Amino acid sequence: MMQNEFYFVRHGQTDHNISPSRVRTDQPADIPLNETGRAQAKQIAPLIESLPIQTLCASPLRRVQETRELIAPNLRVPYRAIPELGECGAATWNAMAEMGMYYPLPEEGIVRAFIDRVQKGLNEALAQPGPTLIIAHGGVHWALCCLLGIQDHSWSVPNCAPVHFVQKEGKWMAKKL
Repeated sequence: MMQNEFYFVRHGQTDHNISPSRVRTDQPADIPLNETGRAQAKQIAPLIESLPIQTLCASPLRRVQETRELIAPNLRVPYRAIPELGECGAATWNAMAEMGMYYPLPEEGIVRAFIDRVQKGLNEALAQPGPTLIIAHGGVHWALCCLLGIQDHSWSVPNCAPVHFVQKEGKWMAKKL
């Protein structure tokens, strides 16, 4: 990783996020934001525009792309879609939920495969001029926290809650803005 800091935003709310009977499938659904999600993204746009962002990287899934368009309409920085920052499927999500805030990294299995994929995406994002803003998913945030050894920050992040990741004295920390 080349940068000592980056920003992260989980996409805005979708109907899937709030459905009590939501069914997770093997493939992450490519679904749009709902009205609340659009409002959440618009609400944080001034904060995002005030940050020293030099590059924007995002999952290519629709809800993230919508969020990106709404939170960064005036950012004039390079943009890169990174497929490795896409959400995980149901089996991985369920395994992560069972693990909770787990550190050290799992040695093998579907969660490890997801974490490895996210690490590849993170490395690509942080190889860009920084600080970088990463817009992605709740599962990606969980994997980032696991990868970076974050201990004093919830690994579950609300929709459109900006998080600042910073490395100090060789240790990564995260703080919700």
